[in-house]
Amino acid sequence: MTISTYGPIRALREDRRRFAELRERRILIYWPHGLGDWVHFGYVAPLLDDSNAYAITRFGDDYVSVLEGSPLVRALFSGVRAPADGAELGAAHLGLSLRECGGKDVRLKIPSPLARGVSEFAPDSLLWTDYPETEGRTAYPFHTKARNLARLLVRPELLASFDLSRPLRSAVDFAAPEATQRRVDERLARVLPKGKRLCVISRAGVTAARKNWGDGSEARAFVAALRRGVSDWIIISMEDEDLGENVVGFRSLFDELDEPFARLFKALAARIDLFVGVPAGPLHFILARGGVPAIGLWVAHHPDWYDEPNPNAIHIVGRYVRDRGFDRRVATTSKPPSLRHRLCYLDILTIDAEPVLDATRSLIA
Repeated sequence: MTISTYGPIRALREDRRRFAELRERRILIYWPHGLGDWVHFGYVAPLLDDSNAYAITRFGDDYVSVLEGSPLVRALFSGVRAPADGAELGAAHLGLSLRECGGKDVRLKIPSPLARGVSEFAPDSLLWTDYPETEGRTAYPFHTKARNLARLLVRPELLASFDLSRPLRSAVDFAAPEATQRRVDERLARVLPKGKRLCVISRAGVTAARKNWGDGSEARAFVAALRRGVSDWIIISMEDEDLGENVVGFRSLFDELDEPFARLFKALAARIDLFVGVPAGPLHFILARGGVPAIGLWVAHHPDWYDEPNPNAIHIVGRYVRDRGFDRRVATTSKPPSLRHRLCYLDILTIDAEPVLDATRSLIA
């Protein structure tokens, strides 16, 4: 593997407002964060100073493909499909540590083929932020993780020019390339006969098991109840779990297409009639996209910490969230009505099938 050296380039974090003062620069954003964080960066990008040009990358093209086609930020692919840090290519985190990003010039170590994309973009500045969690402790209008980051990255007078009382727009291009859409549709045709409806279930996240939807029994009960009511549903399990009759796994259906995950998911999202999921990348993507009836399942976190409101979504919140007072943190109590989610609070710790079925009936006539 060839390693190229690039620089000198000024490296910054989100702190001390050094980044917010940049004008007319070419900025490479190094974003070694999760899929949901890539989706949420889509809310931050439209707030950044538009005198700058932006590119974004990480080692893990499954996630980079979220921002493929964005008109506001260029996605640079690393050639590494699964999320990693680049160490296996000989240059972990572009040869940097986060503590080096304090405003001084550095030299980057960039493996190919990423080196080619960086060279063509020709950045003169680099941003690497650890993207701090807010956990509901920042007040409106910076109550979500993404909004709080924007507060740190955008100078106050520029932020004041946006109406933050309305849901933020996203810089993500949610349309898949035509070739990808065609290939996904061909695969769906094998399991989704004409006239059937498609439900996608995302029961587990990557970062924390505590936010998962039980052990799978609740999801299986929901699938059975959904099909008892209307038998024309086909279900895709994002975890490739056996959730009952007429259920197929995402990977088993699409892995042979050999394309980055987010690109495939964009194409799938265009065909979904119902999405049910925990706060992980797929749910955050669907909520940001809009246009898909969605049910969020929250057993350990609160939606006010992460997502912009979506009129097509209902969030079911387990009792643990209220027992811990997460709904009383300032992120919730300071929000105006224009940014409220549709919430259903439960008095039980687990989320069983019935409230999810009730939410489905509310969303789909």
